[in-house]
This record gives sequence, structure tokens and C-alpha cells, in this order.
Amino acid sequence: MVRDQSLAVGSLLDPSITKPESLAAHLPFVSLINDETMMLRDGDLMASFAVDGLAAQTMNETDIDTLAQSISNLIAQQYGDVGFYVHRISSKVKPEISPIADTETFAGAIDARWQKHLRSAELRHRTTVFTLTLRPSKITGLFDRLRGAGKKGNAERIARRTQRLNDIASSFIEIARPARPRRLTVSSGEWLGLFRAVLTGDFAPLKPSRGYVPLNDLVATTPIHFHNDAFTLFGTHSQTTKTGTILTLKDYPAETYAGILDLLDLGIDMCVTNSFTSQDPVSAQEDIRRVIRQMSVADDAAVSLQLQLNRALDDVASGRVAFGKHHCTVALYAENDRQLNENISAVDRILTGTGASVLRENFSARPAYFAQVPGNYSYRTRASSISSLNFAHLSALHGSARGLPKDKSYWGEAITVLPTGNGEPYRFNFHLAGSPDSEPVVGHSLVLGRTGSGKTLGTAFLLAQALRLSARLIVFDKDHGFEMAIRALGGSYNTVQIGTNTGFNPFSSEADERGSAWLADWLESLLKPKDGELTPVQIEALGRACAANRNAEQNLQTLSHFRSQFRSTNDGGDLHQRLGRWDKTGQFGWLFNGEGKDSLTFENDITAFDVSEIFDSPQTRTAWLSYVFRRIERTVEDKRPTLIVLDEAWKLLDDDYFRTRLKDWMLTMRKKNVAVVLLTQQASHITESAAGSAILSGIATLLIYPSNKSTREEFEPLHLTGNELDFAVSSNVGHRLALVRSGDTSSIVDMNLAPLGPLMSVLGGGNGEEAPAGWRNDPDFWKGYE
Repeated sequence: MVRDQSLAVGSLLDPSITKPESLAAHLPFVSLINDETMMLRDGDLMASFAVDGLAAQTMNETDIDTLAQSISNLIAQQYGDVGFYVHRISSKVKPEISPIADTETFAGAIDARWQKHLRSAELRHRTTVFTLTLRPSKITGLFDRLRGAGKKGNAERIARRTQRLNDIASSFIEIARPARPRRLTVSSGEWLGLFRAVLTGDFAPLKPSRGYVPLNDLVATTPIHFHNDAFTLFGTHSQTTKTGTILTLKDYPAETYAGILDLLDLGIDMCVTNSFTSQDPVSAQEDIRRVIRQMSVADDAAVSLQLQLNRALDDVASGRVAFGKHHCTVALYAENDRQLNENISAVDRILTGTGASVLRENFSARPAYFAQVPGNYSYRTRASSISSLNFAHLSALHGSARGLPKDKSYWGEAITVLPTGNGEPYRFNFHLAGSPDSEPVVGHSLVLGRTGSGKTLGTAFLLAQALRLSARLIVFDKDHGFEMAIRALGGSYNTVQIGTNTGFNPFSSEADERGSAWLADWLESLLKPKDGELTPVQIEALGRACAANRNAEQNLQTLSHFRSQFRSTNDGGDLHQRLGRWDKTGQFGWLFNGEGKDSLTFENDITAFDVSEIFDSPQTRTAWLSYVFRRIERTVEDKRPTLIVLDEAWKLLDDDYFRTRLKDWMLTMRKKNVAVVLLTQQASHITESAAGSAILSGIATLLIYPSNKSTREEFEPLHLTGNELDFAVSSNVGHRLALVRSGDTSSIVDMNLAPLGPLMSVLGGGNGEEAPAGWRNDPDFWKGYE
């Protein structure tokens, strides 16, 4: 078999061959041992893993280096019969997300424009595939044949080898856990589909058919025609026919580091293949000694290189690294020759910048192309000796967080899809992973951004997108930042003005048994002295009055009637006097003197309040917010998906009443299917506030708009990684990038909403200074912006 394969390579090197040829003849896939183990043509066993990868842009450098070292150690621990392949496949993707059905609404119009943008943005999936191959032992096979082991012996040998492959696979999964590997199966369609993508640049699931079809033929569905330094992959029509070329790494950089090839994550169809087969340690040590001797004889003055060689000799001898044959190719795919040449130039510039050089294959294009396939060792025409650590650096298991798939989105679907900084789709959720049937999942989020960063605009966009999930929206606004967006979405917008009657009547809305208990506790907090507590007599009197209010006629369920019950309380008239400040003629008489049914309602699915006037009035702020939040608590008992947005949250929550209740309140909200979204300009506003620790302990998702005005110190309580911190304090001029950190993953997303066109002016229109006259009275005013 090996002899035949070598002849095949020889024929591939014949430049006179110009006819289209089948891929199948050069693919080693033969049969399945089981759903996750494949046998190759020469008896190799193969297992593969899809690896999400470390988000190197935002991960700590030490974690990045640790993973590369761990992969190198794993390779060094294996015998020479184990081969390693890493493919990095970049292909176009059109992300799918359930649309907002009613396109006649503002939210529907926003969604239609955004989805159109996503379809035309040429976003990409970059998939890393890590493959293990285990070659058969010729000595063991010969021994079995000599002793006449037969089919039974062969089956036992395969079973032993399969177990060994599984043991190595388990070790890989364990050490690569931070990169989230998962073993691929044939039945899923992903494994074969990915190997077809290696050869064609296009991914689509590929499952075996019911009838027997050789695995080679399943993967090899596209005829290929090699011509000089290029090839053509024929599709079913001209639009699916591609041209391509193979670049081979010829000269290596002077030194490597984890992710040295990450800059190859370009917006082009390509596959970067790294393969490594270990050399036995004795031969590797002899080769290194020979180079050292040659340098000494030649009186080579490269002292640093000699030191590196001596260190490598010690590493091999101690088993810390292995040396072996490495092969690296970059397969490029394009729609035409012009595009292909542009792609070649882009790749060449990047690799030249690392100190490496590539060769565009001509005479060896065929074997280099088929050398991408695991098991095709003899097709590797330009394999070079490097260390296992160099290999781990060149094939670093890096990637970008993609957010949560639909089946792991707690509200049944993502809020939206956002492009990442390098052009991949990110499915944004406020919540951590879960499903609608799971236990309540944390979705509380913190949004940080200086004035002008796009924080309010971006949040308004996420609120509009959340309506695809029929979410209830409740917004506490400052300086009318969300007003235009809320009104366009069909919401109710209310401005709280000191001295203007609210129509709130807690004595009517809290007149049931549960309500009267809350009312007593709330009034006690509202009426107690600044530096003291109410007396037991006063507390008892409040309890009796609240119980009596529960049974009172509706026209008597008012603050004035409630207050009248304390004239005879044995406290020198103190409680009656304290309530006087909140009665009609008192300082705060505008707050809670509604009569009849309470005016506060959340019947509109979208409700917003501008609370700017009460921000700096602690007593008014606490009284108003505590009552409104109580009404929210009772409203959300239906457990309908709800977002509560608090602009400049630190001021809203930084008082005694909320500080003592905040942690329990956020837990209660989570159990009632509510995600609280907190906005503020600086991290220090949260970290330095009295409620800071309670807020941060309950946050699931963090969204940071960077600013070079921020300091590294103010982000310390957020425990950002070094790379996340570098981004958070960088300039945001010229772009609208933001950092999303959800759970233990993070990504840099592109929040540029320019594709929304004029509708972006509505989302970020604030109080409508530039809006047409009378817009507040016209629910369809936004249509004038289309």
C-alpha cells in the first residue's frame, strides 16, 4: 500500500497531467471503527476534534503560553507512530436568527436592515480541527501473521490500538479544556464536512448515506484540475467553480510564539494546515549534536543560536519537547484569478512580517494539496525539522467566542448577532448558557462607556432586538437618552418632575394581604428618623393601620385617610407629623397622593421613566424608586422575559434602602425571568459606590466601550485579563468596537450601527432635538426617517 501511494505521488508530480482528476484516489479515508474513529488506507487510526479555541485577543498571555506548552508536552510524551494535524478553516457564513415578524414596526424595520447587513457582510466561521493519527506497528503486524493470529488477532490488535488512541484523545481533551475541544463524529455530518471544507473551502454537513459508499467518495464530490501553480475546483455551475493555489512554508521565522499565524485570520476562503510527526529522541539528539559540531568546526559566531541548540538538546533529553517533521501549507480559494492574486499578496505580506517566507507551489502543487489530508504523510514534499513547541506555536488553538447557539439561549434565541472585530458572527445574549426549560439563569449585565462612546445607542439597539423574543422592557432613563428610541418602539415614556403629581397610590395597589405587609415595611423605612428607628409603639401602629387599609373602602384607600389614623397614637403626634411631609400639602405631597386606582401601570410592554430630576434628591429618589420597583416585582411574577435598564445605575442604587436589599432583589429578579441591565460611564462609579460589591457579584455579562480616558486601576475590581484591560483603556476613535465578556469567555464585537442608515438617528436621537415638530404625538414619526 505504501509503495502504491508513492507511485501516486510520482504521478502527481508529472506536470503533463492536465485533465480533471478525482479527489477520491488520493484520499486515505477507508472505513469506520466506530462513530468517532476512522481507519485510513495504510491502517492508521484517526480521531478528530473541533476546537473553539482560546480567545487570544482577550485572554491572558500566561494562559495562552500554558496551553501551547501543554500541547507540546503531550506530543513529547508520545511515540513516533502518533501524528498530529491542525487545520484552520476559514469559510463564509450567513448567520441565521429568528426575525422580528412584524416589519411594519420600528423594531421590525431595525431587524430587517440589520439582517440584510449580516447577509451581505461576508462574515466568516473559522474552525480549528485537531486530528490524531496512530500508525500501525509493522513489527506487531508481522508477528501476528507469523503466529497465524488471523482475523481474531487482527480484531484484537485494532481494539488495542483504538483504546490507545482513545487514551491519547482523553489526554488531549483534558489539557486543551480551556480551548473547549469536542470529539467529532461521522454521524453528525460535521467531521466529513470539515475535511471536505479543507479541500474545497466550503463547509456543509456531510453524512454517510444509507447504502454503502466509500468514505473517500463521500468527501470527494468535486473534480479538481491542476494547471501550473493553480487549480480549479469544478462546481455544478459557474458561480460555484473556484480557483485556488497552495502556498508552502519554506523558511521559518527566527523564533515562534503562540499565535504567530493568528494574523492569517483574513476575510478570505482558506485553510491553514500544520502537520507534525515525531522523530525518535535518540535521532533528534544526534541531529542537534551534529549541527553544534558543525558550527564549532566552522567557528560560527552565532552564540545565541548555539545556546538555543544546547537548550533544545537538554529539552529533548529530558522529554520536555520532541523534534519531528513539520509541514505547513496555506490553501487559498477564490472566485477568480484577480481575487486569488490579491489573497496571495495578503498572506505573503503577513508571513513575511513574521520573518517567514512561503513558496507558491507549481511543480509540487498536487502533492502539497493532498498533503493537507491526515494520513497522507508521503505527500509532504517540504517537511522540515522543528520542535513540538514550535509546532504548538504555529498551530495555536486560538479562536473567537461565538456566543450561544439557539439551544443554549435561555430565552430560546439570541438577542442579536453582532460581527466580531475580525469578522465572525457573535450570538449575543444577556444570559449565561441555559434553555427555556432549565432553572433560572443569570442575565444581569453591566454596560460601561464614556460619553460619546455609543453606550446608549448600542443599548437601545439591543433593546429593539430583544423584541424578537417578546420581551417586556422597563427603562429608567437619564437626560432623555432613550426617549426617541422608546417612543419609536411604541413604548410609554414618562418624565418624573418634582412637584408634578404622579398619581401613585400605594394604599390602593398594595391593599391585599401581601401588599399590606410590604406597605408596613416600606413606610417604616420611609418614616424613620435619619439617625434612628421608629419606636415599637409606632411600628405596631403602622401594622394595624396597614391591616385596616386592606379592608377599607376604595375611596378611603388614600394617604390622607391612612394618616388620620395616627392622631391618637401614643407618640406625641410624631408619626402623624412625619406622614404630613408626604400628605397633599406636605413637601412630598406630589408623590403618593393618587386617589382611586393607582396610575402606575405596566400594561404597555415597553415603559420608560426619565428620572433625571430626582437623581440628586436622595429622599425623593429612594421613595419613588422603592415604590416603582415594588410594582415591578409584582408585575414580573408572570415570569415573562423582562429587561430592566438602569441608566447611571450607581446613583439609582447607591442609597441605604437599596444597599440592604440589592443582592436579594437581583436574586428575586433572576427567579422571575428578569435581566437587569446597568449602564454607567466609568467602572469606578460602580466599584466606589456603596452598592458596588453587590452589583458586581450578580453580573453575568459585561459590555465595555473602550476609552483612553479610563485608567487601568478603575477596572481592577472587574478582574479583566491583561489583553481585556489593554482594550478597555484604548482609544475608541474611528471605530465602534466593544468588549463582551459573558461567563468565562470574551470577544471584541463591532457595534458600528451605520448599516441601519437613518434609523440609527432614531435609536440614538435622545430627546429628539433634531426631530420634526410634534413627533412625540405621532407614534409613526420614525417612518419619516426611512
